[in-house]
Amino acid sequence: MYHSEVSTRIAYLIQSYLERFPLGKVYGADVGIQLPDGNLRSPDVTFVRMEKLPGGESPGTYGVLVPDLAVEVLSPNDSAREVAEKICEYLQCGVPQVWLVNPEERSVTIHRSLSDTQRLTGDDTITADPVLPGFSCRVAKFF
Repeated sequence: MYHSEVSTRIAYLIQSYLERFPLGKVYGADVGIQLPDGNLRSPDVTFVRMEKLPGGESPGTYGVLVPDLAVEVLSPNDSAREVAEKICEYLQCGVPQVWLVNPEERSVTIHRSLSDTQRLTGDDTITADPVLPGFSCRVAKFF
């Protein structure tokens, strides 16, 4: 249940930002995103800029698009290999930022590419530039 609580908090923080700056839409884990490689993924939290949505509206079925932000929250049963494969796939398909959230360590690793990563904890401030310009909060708010 804690996994869901953390995911919901992150979605809420992004949604709160979007109420002030309506750049796109945020989705939970029940959304299906069909990536350009044909795989269907359901990140725990997904942000998609408005211009990628048909007519600025959410599709009625799976989104066939590349999200602007994919957030994966680690569960106790996630294998390191599976998570690494997901992150790699998101980045190779063109997702500009992937956040790997580790509730046990209370940390977030931001992946901008396979070689550009940043690990944040506690009172560190997470930002999402240029995906969500001006978004920032303490990592501790995720937990």
